[in-house]
Amino acid sequence: MSRIFADYIEKARNILDANWLGSSTKPAPALYPHQWNWDSAFIAIGRSHYDTARAIQEVETLFEAQWSNGMVPQIVFNREALGHYFPEPDFWQTERSPHAPETHLTSGITMPPVHAITVEKIYVSARKSRLVLPFLKRIYPRLFKLHEYLYRERDPNNEGLVFIRHPWESGIDNSPTWDGPLKRIMVDKTQLPPYERKDLKHGVDPKMRPSNDEYDRYVYLVDLFRKNEYDEARISTVCPFLIQDPLFNSVLCRANESLVQIAELVGEDPETPRSWIEKTAGAIRDKLWHEEHDIFDAYDLVADEAIEVDTSAGFLPLFAGAATREQAQKIYDRLNSASFCALHQGNCFTIPNYDTQKEGFDRSNYWRGPVWININWMLAHGLRRYGYTLKADSLQKDLLQLPIRFGFHEYFDSFDGTGYGTDNFSWTAALFIDLVEEFYASQKKEGVGLAQRLKAELSSGMVLNDGKEMPDVPEENLGSELMQSIRKLRDTFYDTKRGRVDYQKLIDSDAYRTYRLLTNGLQKFNPSSLLGRREKIAFWVNLYNTIVVDGIAKMGIQQSVKEVSSFFDSVKYNIGGYLFSPDDIEHGILRGNTRPWFRPFKQFGLRDKRREWVVLPVDPRIHFALVCGSRSCAPIDYYEPQNIYDQLNEASKSFVNSSEVVVLPEEGKLMLSEIFRWYETDFGGKPGVIDFIFDYLADEKARDFLRQKSGNLIFEYIYYDWNLNR
Repeated sequence: MSRIFADYIEKARNILDANWLGSSTKPAPALYPHQWNWDSAFIAIGRSHYDTARAIQEVETLFEAQWSNGMVPQIVFNREALGHYFPEPDFWQTERSPHAPETHLTSGITMPPVHAITVEKIYVSARKSRLVLPFLKRIYPRLFKLHEYLYRERDPNNEGLVFIRHPWESGIDNSPTWDGPLKRIMVDKTQLPPYERKDLKHGVDPKMRPSNDEYDRYVYLVDLFRKNEYDEARISTVCPFLIQDPLFNSVLCRANESLVQIAELVGEDPETPRSWIEKTAGAIRDKLWHEEHDIFDAYDLVADEAIEVDTSAGFLPLFAGAATREQAQKIYDRLNSASFCALHQGNCFTIPNYDTQKEGFDRSNYWRGPVWININWMLAHGLRRYGYTLKADSLQKDLLQLPIRFGFHEYFDSFDGTGYGTDNFSWTAALFIDLVEEFYASQKKEGVGLAQRLKAELSSGMVLNDGKEMPDVPEENLGSELMQSIRKLRDTFYDTKRGRVDYQKLIDSDAYRTYRLLTNGLQKFNPSSLLGRREKIAFWVNLYNTIVVDGIAKMGIQQSVKEVSSFFDSVKYNIGGYLFSPDDIEHGILRGNTRPWFRPFKQFGLRDKRREWVVLPVDPRIHFALVCGSRSCAPIDYYEPQNIYDQLNEASKSFVNSSEVVVLPEEGKLMLSEIFRWYETDFGGKPGVIDFIFDYLADEKARDFLRQKSGNLIFEYIYYDWNLNR
């Protein structure tokens, strides 16, 4: 693991320890002194990577305060910290409800039900497995009871969509989505219970918090709940704020998936939560989808109409898998735009909570524009679920660098990254730990087992185009026919937006069989027939990328090219009577016969005939066009001779502005893909690496930093993920 990541994981753990209350964790040292519902769920996810017992305790402490009707409250109050927050138990008066717990002081509302997701995460990450199964058996009935409560009490029309009855239940308190429904509430201040805001007494700028008018309406709703003794049936008939929220319902839908997994682990019947998944997912995509805006909207049950306000909550059906493929593509196009900070835009962090192009956008005000770690953590998972890996990687890059550069704040400026709200914020620390651990998860899985070693021994030196059947193509046309075949593979089986390959469909296709036949013709192909530098670079880059894909398909590789020892030297094509492996093409041809970083000698010896076809001078941009079949290498594409230089520029720009390059001005550090270490000489040493990154970096502030500090930079290298680009 990178030293800087290790150092900041230690800082994140220290924050969680400092905020520990003895059986649960407060969100922050001063502003939030109690236990919060979904905060604890996110906190337990972070703790699950290093302290199973405390992660379990975090969840179980919260559920000890579960109401008898199944509701898990938004806040469980710390009796020793009363007097520093509003509203507290004296205002909630939850003792009016027969369902409120007698042993705990709580609020009278709930929050998005992340908890089953957390419990599944604890199980997956568990370091002390003996603790986990008993925990799953204890917690499953409580989780089920929570979900049952939501569908029974909050889905009056039996649609599969539950409503929230207070903005605080959404987790995104003063989102612009609530403006319309709240303004509809006419508040008589003379009838409003007296109250004193405590949130503005902790050094937080009032401009970053909800307004007094908003607080009046928050208080009005709480007063309505207590007057109705927290009776859900009565509240649902008189409450002016009943909203079917895409965030809340997406979390519920995704949590149902975890509930199914937990049920199967503990021997319970999973059919009910499985039916909830189908019902809620269907209702989300049918009722909440806004065709004209390409986003999911909240629905106002009181006004009986959609709330056409575009926030990042509208993208969260990706997290639940509730969006259709068509909806997902439209969502992706919407979130990957200037409205929500596009890939490589360079002047922003992704994904802001609110559309940056809207008049009410505020980059520092709570839920009206900043970047929130927890929302983007869910969006990153959702993007990966639908295969939008490049955007997910970019998002993850921002989520990793924001706490490192600006501190573990509550939320962050969507343009310059400044940390806002309270500092030493627990879920920021916890989810940072989870993000780093996930980032390095493949490192823990590395290693070649017996089956893989046998595969390596059997496949050593495999010639992939040794067939006797030759294509019916004139020798002089073979090169162009082969390139056309590769382009067809690209168009059909390569997803260039996601940088991925559908290996299974490729293997079973006629297009692949045609390509394989054409490769047999390479046995008689003369590379000297390639004319000009552009044609040579395009031919060898495309052939490199396709021999890697061909080798992965032919060998039946499932997880990583590391399954085959020396894969890049083992698979070969016979070209004009000479054998070429991917290493031969990369280090021998395209790198000008430069010594590979892992070997003491040049790829081709002095008498090697293949030296005749070396391409000089070396163009370092090729490293972002060569596809090694792994997640950390460049996205796969097809390169055309006439456009090769423009395409290499685009490939370089894409890579430099991806999660494989992280500039940390506050640390004086540059975190880079291992590619820049392995091939440092191709860039002209470390100064050349800095110059190269400077030329392609989109972020002007990062460019200024490189310009000023280029002589004093500390280089760190990001672990290379060899998992298959499937």
